[in-house]
Amino acid sequence: MGFTYLLTSIIAESVGKTIDKLNFRRNKIDPRQSLLLAFTVMTASVLSYTILTKQTFPHISLTAAILLVGIALFSFGGNVFDELSLQKDDLSLREPLVDFEPIATGLIAYLLFPEERKTAFLVAFILGALIVRWGIHRRKLRSGQARGMFYLWVAVILYAIVPVFYKEILDYLSPTYIALFRLSSILLLLILFFRPKRRKRLTGKMIGYGTLAGVVYAVGAVVSLYAIQLYGLVLTMLFLMLGPALRYLAGQFVLREKVRRGEVLSSLMLTLVVAIAAFMK
Repeated sequence: MGFTYLLTSIIAESVGKTIDKLNFRRNKIDPRQSLLLAFTVMTASVLSYTILTKQTFPHISLTAAILLVGIALFSFGGNVFDELSLQKDDLSLREPLVDFEPIATGLIAYLLFPEERKTAFLVAFILGALIVRWGIHRRKLRSGQARGMFYLWVAVILYAIVPVFYKEILDYLSPTYIALFRLSSILLLLILFFRPKRRKRLTGKMIGYGTLAGVVYAVGAVVSLYAIQLYGLVLTMLFLMLGPALRYLAGQFVLREKVRRGEVLSSLMLTLVVAIAAFMK
């Protein structure tokens, strides 16, 4: 499969975020409704795939159950804060901070999993952190944007921890069932604790955009786990550093947002760092 899983995961995340942002901008969908719709579609999509491929239901040990609870709680928190921030900020404004997520996870994984260590990877993560820091230019944020950036900080911290749980639980469950348990548990938590405060009518366009985003996210949720299983957590996080370049392109050409020159340059530098580190022997 080569790097198919890795590249598919990167593309799916970028496309899903872009569709979500279009739904906010064009249809004014409520973030809570957007989350419920997306996770309903994601859960249904992965469940359908599981049934069609006739995957045997796994035995869940106590260790696996604890890991699943950790995945559910951290993912739920991350998705809630990420969705709130997505409503407030341009994609291009979010990206400099989002870029830290795979770097932070990669550094954590480098420390926790000695078998995946490679000096070139460590150098790449450190350079990546410096490049991202360099690419962040101070902006005068509106009050709404400042609130959105705070939400995003919380989301990034929670997201950075979740892949460590993935790495551990892959010894017990298949990627498809991990994704199914994660998505269904988040959906349940959303229904219990994050239901829309006001029942805003969902239009056909809202549902259409949300459904498309959910299907794309579902693909990314499954293939990212296969990527971790095949290539390890460190290498997977290294390749996820390529995500910003795609999201900047989407922000500029699809969403018509103003992307700063420094941010574009930093994403290109990240791409070069990843390419060199990945293919060094």
